Amino acid sequence: MKKDKIRLPRREWVRSPATKVKTSAKVYTRKKPAKITNEEFLEKRDFRFCPICSAELVKRVVDKKNRMACHVCGFVYYQNPVPAAAVIIEKEGKILLVQRKFNPYAESWSLPSGFMEYNETPQECAKRETKEETGLDIKIKNLFDIYLATDDPRTHVVLMVYLAAIIQGSLKAGDDAKEVRFFLPSEIPADIAFTAHKRALKEYLEKNSVNLAKNLPTILPSEQPNLV
Repeated sequence: MKKDKIRLPRREWVRSPATKVKTSAKVYTRKKPAKITNEEFLEKRDFRFCPICSAELVKRVVDKKNRMACHVCGFVYYQNPVPAAAVIIEKEGKILLVQRKFNPYAESWSLPSGFMEYNETPQECAKRETKEETGLDIKIKNLFDIYLATDDPRTHVVLMVYLAAIIQGSLKAGDDAKEVRFFLPSEIPADIAFTAHKRALKEYLEKNSVNLAKNLPTILPSEQPNLV
């Protein structure tokens, strides 16, 4: 005997407005990196572990100097200065400067500049960095001077400064630049990021018979020696 299915009446109900659950779409935003001082930046750059075997580096006397060395594989971290290139570009009596976007010395001004890449000549570095930071293609005219920079918290730098001329391009801040501008000598900002850049600007203006602005103080040769 076939049994009939029992059908129960469907209960209809309406949720009270008070019980309605409202959900909003989640919006994920990328947090801006917190600003850090140059001292904090330097601490973050210190090498603590061996790049060869990952053991902790310890201080040892190597070649009569205190150096960080690996007690396992013998690796020695020599803090050699890093080569970099910068350019002085003058147009209608004005000097091109770049305002830095990131540390070290964020928001301070400097010459268009940067570190050399592997298998790159200093002249190629100067052209590339200028293009990346300012949008301008340049022609290297000649070497102005070479400086030892010891106030970069990342490392000591051998800075090669070139005189250059603009070939083409539109001036636009790019890469790690916040702003790019041409300044009259009397308008050059006081907050120039690196002592070597101050020296280069000072000596360039003096060689071109331009009175140095008061906001570029005299720098003793013993502080940041020229290398040529």
